[in-house]
Amino acid sequence: MEKIIRIENLGFDYGEGWVFHKLNLEIEQGDFVAVIGANGAGKSTLLKMLAHVTQPTQGDIYYYGVPVEKFDNWEKIGYVPQNPAKQQRDFPISVREVIELGLLNKASLLHRPNQADRQRLEELLKYFDLQDLQHRKIGELSGGQQQRVFLARAMVKQPEILLLDEPATGVDTAAKVALYAMLKRINREQGVTIVMVSHDLDLAADAARNALCLDHGICFWGEVHAAFKHHHRHGYFYR
Repeated sequence: MEKIIRIENLGFDYGEGWVFHKLNLEIEQGDFVAVIGANGAGKSTLLKMLAHVTQPTQGDIYYYGVPVEKFDNWEKIGYVPQNPAKQQRDFPISVREVIELGLLNKASLLHRPNQADRQRLEELLKYFDLQDLQHRKIGELSGGQQQRVFLARAMVKQPEILLLDEPATGVDTAAKVALYAMLKRINREQGVTIVMVSHDLDLAADAARNALCLDHGICFWGEVHAAFKHHHRHGYFYR
């Protein structure tokens, strides 16, 4: 498999010491990586750097062999930040309109949906079971429903990579199980590479293929079920 994400000697310092440093790893096309670790270990910071939202203090990130600062094919990357509905909860915008926003980019802020776009929207509404909710306001939905909406928005341009920052935050257990099952389908059936920050290793383990544990650096990187054995042997805090 092609190595589509490469991280070399990556580090981040808020000014009070390293959150993590000297991270080195490669992620293959079609992988599903659960990023785990204690609070403050740098999980969300790493994802923000992968999304080019936060700049690293040291090191480099490459997509398809291209340095992230020169990478210009961002339609290949779908990004769902932590708790995205928080900013739009009180904004009078419908589910359909939220997903349509995924069609916009810096080069096409005035882009109007064409026939192909409308067909794609209908496919996503059906795939994420949002057809009956498409005209509801985003703030009226449950946490699990909102997460499906933002996943649909991230998928609207058919990305090859999904970056997800704790997508199950604020979601009840049943909705979490359904969400991880949906992510597993996206990974296995569509071949989308997923890098997901999660506090739910027990639930995520059924969907993810590999686990990356951060503890001021990499404390574990490998097959997700082996992470449980590593946890029991070394006592690292995953939740």
